[in-house]
This record gives sequence, C-alpha cells and structure tokens, in this order.
Amino acid sequence: MMLEKLRNGGTPGVLLISDAAPHSGRELLHSFIVAALERLNFHDGYSDPLQWLGGPHSLGPSDFTAERIEALLRDSGSAVTLVLDSLSWILAHSPLPSVCHTLRELSRGQKGTASTVTRLLALLHKDLHDPGALRSVNLLADTVINMERRGDWDRVTVTHRKKSRKVETSEEMVRIRGDLSLEVFREKEMEQRKGQEVDPTANLTFNLRLSEAEREVKDSAILPFTFSDSKKSSLLQSGPGSARVYYDPDPADDVDEEDPDDDLDV
Repeated sequence: MMLEKLRNGGTPGVLLISDAAPHSGRELLHSFIVAALERLNFHDGYSDPLQWLGGPHSLGPSDFTAERIEALLRDSGSAVTLVLDSLSWILAHSPLPSVCHTLRELSRGQKGTASTVTRLLALLHKDLHDPGALRSVNLLADTVINMERRGDWDRVTVTHRKKSRKVETSEEMVRIRGDLSLEVFREKEMEQRKGQEVDPTANLTFNLRLSEAEREVKDSAILPFTFSDSKKSSLLQSGPGSARVYYDPDPADDVDEEDPDDDLDV
C-alpha cells in the first residue's frame, strides 16, 4: 500500500496531510511521527505566537524562515524530519509567497547548501483556505494525502510525485489503531471485504438462490400466451389471398341480417 510505504519508508520531500473539520488528520500525522521518531525536539509556535512570555522554545510567525529553522536544527547532527502542526496556522499569520519560499528552501536546500531537513510533514486544514492558496502549497509538495471520513474508516487519496516527475495516485481506506499503527486496504478490497462480512441472505427461513436443477427448469419453462416459433412464422409469412377479417360484435350491436339498414328508418 502506498500509504504504508510512505509512512515506513521515510520518503524525502514535503508531505502534506490535507484534512477538514469533519475529519481531522492529526492522528495520521501522529502515526507518521511515531514511525519516524528517534528524538523529538519540540518548539511551540501556538501558545505564545507574539512571544510575550519569552519562553526558550516559543516561536512566532516571523521565525518560519529557512534560516531560522536551520539555525534551530544546526546541532541535531543528523538528518531531520520537520513536523508542522499545522501549516494552516502559519498561513494565517504569514504571507503566502513567504511560506511557499520557505517550504521550497527547506525541502530542496538553500543556494549552495544542503538542507538539514530531509523530510517535512505538515498538516493542512483545507477548509480554512481559498483554492488558490491550496493549489500553490500542493504544487510544492512531493506527496499530498487528502482525507475524507467514511464511517469507522478514513478514505485517503494519496498523490505522490517521484523524482522522475512521474505521479502516482492511490485511493485507500485506513483506520488508525490505538498504537498509531495503520490498517490499510485499497478501496476495492474494502468493498469486497464488506460484501463478505455482511450477507443479507444469510440465516433466512427461505432460500433466495436457485440450484442448477431449478435454474434449468426455470429456463425451459414456456410462459403462457407466448407464441412458438412455428406459429410466429405462420402468422408473419402468410401467402397472398389468405387475409381474413374477424369481427366480434359487441353486446350492444343490433345486427339484423334480413334488414341490415333498419336502424336508418325514420
């Protein structure tokens, strides 16, 4: 499954999880974090956005630049997975061109230098932004996961762009377990599984299916008022001079063969 491959393989680049209010993608984001987790360095950009409290790990919108983030990650000593929860908050407080520029630099590196960030996971609330902003951010992403709620399962549409620029798309049904692992099925497999799980004809007091013998009897039965092939042929291919007119008088008809015009007398 493409979703499990992306989660477990640590595919580099920008990965967006696009959700909306009725179906949150935060649990899926946490699942990706658990799969990539070796060491967690947490910076809070939500509780004190104006930095009035001045905490050591407090970030504001102005800190969302490639230079500032690289400086915070400089001592990590290894490749880093950067998680943004959520990108929508940053877009609400920073200009769109600046955010797009930062995302590009973080994923591809600044001029002449390689980026410390090898993978960027971001949660994007698509119902908070206009279509133009969503399109701009999605075009920068290497992978976009769109989420929809379907009962106990989430329907995800995964669009992944490879380095060769080839685009792969997969529609899958996913359920997140308590340990944040994933249970994934393709949509067609899910429909087949539902069909196997729920059989409306089971445990009935009567049989809705025909056996082979019953089916043969049914197919060989001649329906009433059905012409045979020979009768159809005789009716449709009658010779010249064989036409007939059949008249069946109504009960109200007054037919007098001796004086057929007696009803015309005054």
